[in-house]
Amino acid sequence: MKQVFFIIILLSTSTFSQNNEKVDSLLNVLEKEQLSDSLKCIVLSRLAYYEKDPTKKIAYANDLLLFAQQTNQPNFYYNAFYFKAYADKYLGNLTASLAAFFEALEYTRSDRDRCEIYTAIADVYKQNKDYENAFRYYNLAIAVFGDGLPETSPEQRAQAIAYSNAGDGYLTVKKLDSALLYFEYAKSIFESNNHEIGTAYSYGNIGLVYAENGQNVEAEKSINQAVSMLEKYQDYYSISIFYTYMADIYVARDEYSRALSYANESLRMAKEHMLKQQIRDANQKLYEIYKKKGDTDLALGHHEEYLIYKDSLTSIETVQQMADLRTEFEVGQKQVEVDLLTAEKRTQRIITIAIAAFAFILIVLAAIIYKYYRSKAKVSRILGEQKAELERLNSTKDKFFSIISHDLRSPVAGFHGISQMIKMMVQNKQTDQLLEMTEHIDSSVDQLSKLLDNLLNWAMQQQGHVPNVPEKLNLKEMAEDLVKTLSNMAQGKSIELSAEVPENLELWSDKNTTMTILRNLMSNALKFTPEGGKVGIQASEQDGMAKIEVIDTGVGMPQDKLKKLFQLQDKKSTYGTSGEKGLGLGLQLVHEFMEMNNGKIEVSSEEGAGTTFRLWLPLFEAVKEPVAK
Repeated sequence: MKQVFFIIILLSTSTFSQNNEKVDSLLNVLEKEQLSDSLKCIVLSRLAYYEKDPTKKIAYANDLLLFAQQTNQPNFYYNAFYFKAYADKYLGNLTASLAAFFEALEYTRSDRDRCEIYTAIADVYKQNKDYENAFRYYNLAIAVFGDGLPETSPEQRAQAIAYSNAGDGYLTVKKLDSALLYFEYAKSIFESNNHEIGTAYSYGNIGLVYAENGQNVEAEKSINQAVSMLEKYQDYYSISIFYTYMADIYVARDEYSRALSYANESLRMAKEHMLKQQIRDANQKLYEIYKKKGDTDLALGHHEEYLIYKDSLTSIETVQQMADLRTEFEVGQKQVEVDLLTAEKRTQRIITIAIAAFAFILIVLAAIIYKYYRSKAKVSRILGEQKAELERLNSTKDKFFSIISHDLRSPVAGFHGISQMIKMMVQNKQTDQLLEMTEHIDSSVDQLSKLLDNLLNWAMQQQGHVPNVPEKLNLKEMAEDLVKTLSNMAQGKSIELSAEVPENLELWSDKNTTMTILRNLMSNALKFTPEGGKVGIQASEQDGMAKIEVIDTGVGMPQDKLKKLFQLQDKKSTYGTSGEKGLGLGLQLVHEFMEMNNGKIEVSSEEGAGTTFRLWLPLFEAVKEPVAK
């Protein structure tokens, strides 16, 4: 029963006018007047607005939408979906109503429209007992305008309706504190807008909260305030309902004489103004009161009258539903006939056009097929060659991107450690060390620039493949350059970085791929070594090969990971000891480049005790005679 107050407020701002004369007048205009497309849309919109029968309202809304689409007038889409949604909601078609409201939301023209649509969507969810979504959309409606609206404005009234309906939702789920807060917000807005009916309903709603909370004195005061304001507008239906609630309050206080007084006044007012639904409800309330008092005869009399009006209302609703169904069936039959005739004419026209075009199409098609089969073989061959070339170039491009990204990641990451050291020195006012640090930064930037130039030059030299040009390389010089490049990263983690390589150890391999191999293994070692650890590169001669070891005291690896370390399908990257993130491609490139340089690679590791990568690459001494030849 308490739902009625919120529905009344909402309908007072929207569509359910009951002026049959206006509907008849508009129908007369629609049938007899020559209207422009825009004026016809306006008349259809007004019909949907004033029509009280929800089934007819939906029909007018659908006519409006169809005509607006045919004449390209999207400004009327909002009205069509809006009226249809409210009519479906009234009929209990909640899914259809919700879909139409969401369609209307796409065509809202103002913040006020958006606020009202959010409120309406929330009402549908609430009617379906989906309170989580209901409260979410009530809050969206309230948030449309926020604070700072003019004290008297239609936008404020729309916001007040959202507060009222949200309060009803909280009252339904017995969250009385929230309900009272939202009703108070609504009341303050209605009062500032001098909206007396809205203010009256707010007083009544606040009274309902007090009644639910057992605060009968406050409830009686608020409901009496609502009744005194509604009498001015002769809103006897709402007053009758409020009197029924007053009877509930006095029953709760065991004051049956006062309860009977209010219930009888509710019944008298309902009969005087022929409010059948409220006559039924008031009789039910009187039956309950007399039954509690033990007055069986009076209780039975009111119960009989309650049943009479209940059956009467049920019969009226049944007749209306049957009439609606009959009308819907007749309209549907007429529409089917029209659709069949239209489809038949369209089919005949299509057949005529198709026969005329068929002969021409056959001639053109024959020519196209002949030409197609002549060129198909040639095109297929060219496409196959181009596809293979594109796949090869794309694979090479991806590989170079991976190389450049991986090789630059570690030196750049090292600057993070330098920034931390500079910050610490500034805080400690260690200016002398700052000057030394700037020299170190200059040197690091030079190394990084040199590395970038080398990588880019290497990438530019590739002709659809990774170049592999072996040459005589001094391993000690390469190791020292590598230590300089990665020194920032090592200092940032306080790691001791060293290189122990004999002076005369010279390799026969491609410089760029070899440097990529060593940079990758060294940067990985720094990545997985905690602060205070050690990373080093050592080398020695062994059976005509250079044995190179990259050793760290880091976290190590489990044995199951070692078995698939170089497999191509293992592309997952692991975070370093300081959260460093890699691409997961480095060790695959190392394995591939080692094979390109006729080398081999092994790895041994123990969790918590570090990792050692062992590389074997050809020595220049072992291959210099074949090279000379």
